[in-house]
Amino acid sequence: MSLATVSSKGQITLPAKIRQKLGIRSKDKVQFFVRDNEIVIKPLRSFRELRGSIAPRKGDQRKAVRDAVTRHVMEMSD
Repeated sequence: MSLATVSSKGQITLPAKIRQKLGIRSKDKVQFFVRDNEIVIKPLRSFRELRGSIAPRKGDQRKAVRDAVTRHVMEMSD
C-alpha cells in the first residue's frame, strides 16, 4: 500500500512505484471516478499509443474503424 497527502489545493502525487507499474509518465492523462466509496484512478491512453495498431482501410471501412475507436474511447471515459 502507498500513501499520499492531499495538499491545500486538493492535489496529490502518485507514488513512483504505482506510476511505474501502470506506465504513467509526465503529462499523461489519468481518469478519476468514484466506485462505491472509493476513488479510482485509471490511466487514459492516447490515440498516439494506438497509432499503427489498426491496419489502414479505405472509404467506408476507414470510417467504420475510426467510429469504433471513437466509441471505445468515449466508453473508457464514462
